Amino acid sequence: MAAAAAHDLNDELMIIVNASDCSLQTLEPGHPARPLLLDLQRAAQRCVWKTSGLLHFSARHGVRAAAAPMERLMLECEEPAFR
Repeated sequence: MAAAAAHDLNDELMIIVNASDCSLQTLEPGHPARPLLLDLQRAAQRCVWKTSGLLHFSARHGVRAAAAPMERLMLECEEPAFR
């Protein structure tokens, strides 16, 4: 399950990293949104590194990511009381 979560999360984080990078390229150097976008980009990149660590950990232990989206896996793992 960790491998599936890491794959899904990594995909979403890459969208954030790329979108913030494109936004930073379009803003002029003194724009007030630049520091916030830089913080966002750095935080997302740290999360990418963490998910990469989860993927490497899973691979070392012979775990392969499930082909199902993370949302479906989470729903299947919920206890009936929480549905």
